[in-house]
Amino acid sequence: MTVGRGEKWPDWRRDVFGDPYLVWHDGPDFARLLSVARDEPEVVARMLGVGVAAADSLAAESIAALAGAGLAPSGAEALLRAALPAASGTFQVRVAQALHVLTGDESWAEPVASVLAEGAHWGERIDAATALAGFAPTPRLVEALARAVRDRHYLVRYHAANTLLRYAGRRTDVSTHPALFALIRSGDDDTEPDAEVTAQRAEAARRLSAAALSRQSVDPDRS
Repeated sequence: MTVGRGEKWPDWRRDVFGDPYLVWHDGPDFARLLSVARDEPEVVARMLGVGVAAADSLAAESIAALAGAGLAPSGAEALLRAALPAASGTFQVRVAQALHVLTGDESWAEPVASVLAEGAHWGERIDAATALAGFAPTPRLVEALARAVRDRHYLVRYHAANTLLRYAGRRTDVSTHPALFALIRSGDDDTEPDAEVTAQRAEAARRLSAAALSRQSVDPDRS
């Protein structure tokens, strides 16, 4: 999987996926990518190499989508492994996700958990919390997500809670668990949490951890 010199990744990206804002807002549609990959696999491999070199998260996501469809570009694993040491934020999350799809190795959850714990922006931590739902639950990941349930930003808490519910075997959204959701919503993003709010978030983390580790035997609204 080679990186072409002078290739215009932004133009190719727009042609395949459409307006960058809509891709960011609505999420990428990989239908056209899959079609192009069947007709022009070498072009797709080359352009995704350019995208990964530009640290574009969509390029890494695209490799995961292709791998899931049995169309992984040649050399994709080596390309992503080479990119990971310098990666950060959402790009790091997407590279690790793609490597997980390519290899089936659950240890690729570690770079994702690292972003969940240390992501500089709350949006990066949301992406990490959501991505961990695709990995096998382990006590280490449950602990990382439980810490995120105590995050200052509501949406990080919300998505971390939903991933823990997935680990517990529940497909429901945390908002369908009224008592638990009340704990998740406590406080706001702009105010340093007081002792009561801190305790409420800790209680939500405790209940969700118990449910995730026991796999459905605990009701997170009552545990």
